[in-house]
Amino acid sequence: MTSKILLAQDLKANPIPTHQAPKRSTPAILVSMLRKHTFILASIATFVVACGDPEPVDLMPVDRIHTTFVTEPDRREVLAEHASHPVEPRTMAPTNRAQFDSTPSPALRMIPPARVKLDCRLLPPDAHMRFALGFDGSAYEGEGKGKVRFRVLDGENVLHTSEMPYGQQLRHRDRAWSRQELALRGHDSIVIETQLVEGSTGDPAAAFANLEIVQHVEIPRERVERDKPNVVVVVVDTLRADRTSTYGYDKPTTPHLDALGQRGVVFDSAWAATPWTWPSTASILTSLSPPEHGLVDYTACYLSQRLDTLPERMQEEGYTTAGFTANPLVRADKGFNQGFETFWESPWVPADTVFDEVEPWLRAQTDHRFFLYVQLSDPHEYEPKEPFRSAFASAKPQGYTPVRWRTTFIRKIKGESHDPAQLVADTQYNSTLYDATVAQADAGLGRLTALLDELGQLDDTIIIVTSDHGEAFLEHGRIHHSNTVHEEMVRVPFVMAGPGVPAGVRCMERVENRFLAPTLLARLNLENASNLQGPDLLDDEVRERRSREPLFFSTAHGLWEATDEHEALLRVPLHGVLTDSELFYFSTDKDRPTRELFDLSEDPGALHDLSEQRVERCDRLEQMILTWIETGVETCPVTLDGGESALEFLQANGYVGGDEDDVDEDDD
Repeated sequence: MTSKILLAQDLKANPIPTHQAPKRSTPAILVSMLRKHTFILASIATFVVACGDPEPVDLMPVDRIHTTFVTEPDRREVLAEHASHPVEPRTMAPTNRAQFDSTPSPALRMIPPARVKLDCRLLPPDAHMRFALGFDGSAYEGEGKGKVRFRVLDGENVLHTSEMPYGQQLRHRDRAWSRQELALRGHDSIVIETQLVEGSTGDPAAAFANLEIVQHVEIPRERVERDKPNVVVVVVDTLRADRTSTYGYDKPTTPHLDALGQRGVVFDSAWAATPWTWPSTASILTSLSPPEHGLVDYTACYLSQRLDTLPERMQEEGYTTAGFTANPLVRADKGFNQGFETFWESPWVPADTVFDEVEPWLRAQTDHRFFLYVQLSDPHEYEPKEPFRSAFASAKPQGYTPVRWRTTFIRKIKGESHDPAQLVADTQYNSTLYDATVAQADAGLGRLTALLDELGQLDDTIIIVTSDHGEAFLEHGRIHHSNTVHEEMVRVPFVMAGPGVPAGVRCMERVENRFLAPTLLARLNLENASNLQGPDLLDDEVRERRSREPLFFSTAHGLWEATDEHEALLRVPLHGVLTDSELFYFSTDKDRPTRELFDLSEDPGALHDLSEQRVERCDRLEQMILTWIETGVETCPVTLDGGESALEFLQANGYVGGDEDDVDEDDD
């Protein structure tokens, strides 16, 4: 059963920069609930009608989570709290051992004694509260030991009670969440509380985690029809547009993407919202910019359940949904499983391994419409298999190692002595490895389309291929991604083919791939849901009008090189805007405010900074970006701080450098 959950990566209790979104207030939530209730009633009506049909109706179970008490301060009232430790929302995890149920989760830290009243009015009559009881890992590290009594009450009526131990003596296997659920029907409010059991010592960081308001519903699975076809979305991680033969590359890296484009639409100038995975994938799934959805860095590292996602919208329409991801950031405990009945994740496996899992699932979808999402990671890893390595990779430079390449680049960025020729040679070699992995991912796309054809579903399936971001090979002095907003990092392929999509068309206007969802929903004649708004990119008039509007980018991991005046800043927020003829970006880092301006009409490679010559123009463009950020933040849902443990997670998985190489060369 699909579980729509809010999770954030944090192995320690970290404070949350809470802010209540003005445009996502309680009335707005109620409107969203009313819309969802209307859908449920319609589904029931469909089921009732279908019951008279001789064919049985297959129902799929869906857990519809409306919100969580953790991120709804208007629904909470603190009745009592520890004198030195106030009740507050945190991201908490009992242990860092992944094999045990200790997932970092949004929680109310309630160091005993503490009591909190939760407002249950105006909730759906069949709503349940799903929650987890436990402690932050710090409760197992200090001198204190004993037990905490957790209770849920309605007046004097005890709805749930349990006692959980804490202290250094507990094994990791015993440091886990205790997961519970109770019906909220008939309760205008409930009280949750923590108390130390007699004889216990210390101030253990006890927690009520998740506190989700959930409905269990069953939705009829719909059968495939020509006007409501299947949908497949393939996101090839780290794929820049100009390394595909579809976009004019002189090497045959993407014959299967070429074929897809020939029978559909190729968006020639498509751009990702940001040059790394977490925020960009969130934008693809929600149609929102990073300031709007709030997943911008390890300090806000989960996809909010208050937002509607494309797979959720498909599920509402009776689509059987599945997600398969090889990227370790696109994972269930970051909320990316929202709307997926099936969600499979395996970090960094090649495309053929992913499709080994996709194929049996796809073969089982013979009777019903499906929505399939696949995120490949081959181009990210530079580890091509044969025959792709032999076909594209050049000879390895003498003495080359991945560590040497990275270390030389870091020395360059820091302004330290290094061998420029060696850096260029190593980069060129990795560039050919990259080409091989692009071809390897494309072969996976070919396997997918061949399977759909074999199953007789190709003509009844819309296929969309895009990427979360690109990759750099010293075009602007950088390698990898995340650290600038130049074209090599944010211009991506975007190809769409299938029923309702014109064939053999190339759209030249500038578009954002985050508007994938509204464009798809228009092909399916489906109403856009809440935040899944935006232009239909296949509407010529709309696309032409939108192409004249500025396009914004951002990254939390901007990177500047050292100069005579400044040391290198190795992690700075970077914001950019692309107009018809200009690229401008700046960092507001307090230690080194920096900005650059490029006139693309005269300097298409963006190599000559004009910011000092065009100060007034920079001022205007900077104000445009600040307005964009402020507007997005106004509508952003409450975010939970992922804190240091999320940073540790990025470092452990190779996204962020450690003390010796604190450079985001591998941010995903």
